[in-house]
Amino acid sequence: MTIDFSAIATVAGVGFVAAVGIVLLYTLGLRLLGVGQPADAGGEKTQYSDETPRSGTTPPIALAGAGLCFAVCVAAVLYGIWMTIPQFH
Repeated sequence: MTIDFSAIATVAGVGFVAAVGIVLLYTLGLRLLGVGQPADAGGEKTQYSDETPRSGTTPPIALAGAGLCFAVCVAAVLYGIWMTIPQFH
């Protein structure tokens, strides 16, 4: 019996990259949802001298980008579940 350690390393590497990629996409989606919002995490108004005040609404392009990021995350999770459960094949 031999163990193919290169295959184990490949699976571990792909799993790590996929997990980090999904987390980054989710984080990007959350960041895009926060574009244009008037309050920061502390609840204070955020106005910068070189910017106009924030409107309090998320621009449509940012909202579409956030939806795309979340859709890709959901698709990746569902694909992982589909590959894991043999009754789905």
